[in-house]
Amino acid sequence: MRLGYMTNAFGPLVGAGAGVTSVKDIRYLTMCDDEKAMKTIREIGFKHVEVLDGNLTKYAENIDELKEIMKNADVHMMSVCIGANFIYKDALEDELAHVEEVCKAAAKVGVTYLVICGGAIRKGGIRPGDTKLLAEGLDEAKKIAKKYGLIACFHPHLGSIAERPKEIDELLSYSNIEVCPDIAHLAAGGYDPQKFIEKYYDRIALIHLKDLNSEGFAPLGKGGIDLKGIIEYVKSRGYEGDWLVEVDGYAGDAKEACKISYEYLKNNLL
Repeated sequence: MRLGYMTNAFGPLVGAGAGVTSVKDIRYLTMCDDEKAMKTIREIGFKHVEVLDGNLTKYAENIDELKEIMKNADVHMMSVCIGANFIYKDALEDELAHVEEVCKAAAKVGVTYLVICGGAIRKGGIRPGDTKLLAEGLDEAKKIAKKYGLIACFHPHLGSIAERPKEIDELLSYSNIEVCPDIAHLAAGGYDPQKFIEKYYDRIALIHLKDLNSEGFAPLGKGGIDLKGIIEYVKSRGYEGDWLVEVDGYAGDAKEACKISYEYLKNNLL
């Protein structure tokens, strides 16, 4: 079992500028000092990190620089998160080219998981067949990840096709991709996270932990989700996989959120 923390809480989230005109260049990017964020996470106690795809691929032409940053911070990169539209047939080729670019760089720094969020929602809403198009794209992305020795897993996410229980279940009936349940995103979208984990337990590759309160996403133990119950359930099933804490969109101090969450895990998971 490994514990990780995501660097995306340590700066504003933006999209790479080139993605405005070229689909192949669309990616997430956290505007932060990568080394400083990693060192902060490590000093608190986490040994592993997850980054957004833009915070990985910006080092694609100089991967040794990223390796040196990780060495200086004394962390390992466990996972990388990538966004996907996957419902626009003409754009899929370029989107998958980006998936390949990410996987290629990720393999060079020892990443285990490619975490995929997404499924674009059209101006008029979700059309019949969109969920299946997303599933087909995910299956192609899974093949690419496997080629580079990575495990692709799907992360249901607010603001995407896979936000509500109906669409999530429909999607996962079409695709056999592994899942990365994000406890708070599931709860916010109306899916009881405990029920999701019970239903899809055999497909879980990685678990994203965060809490949720009336103000939004919160550090572990500072919201209303029964995290202890979820942890106890997966432990009772013999789960020996990895855990990743993500407290994105939190209005408070990022370092303090990291500390609070680590202390929670020390008392309830370790």
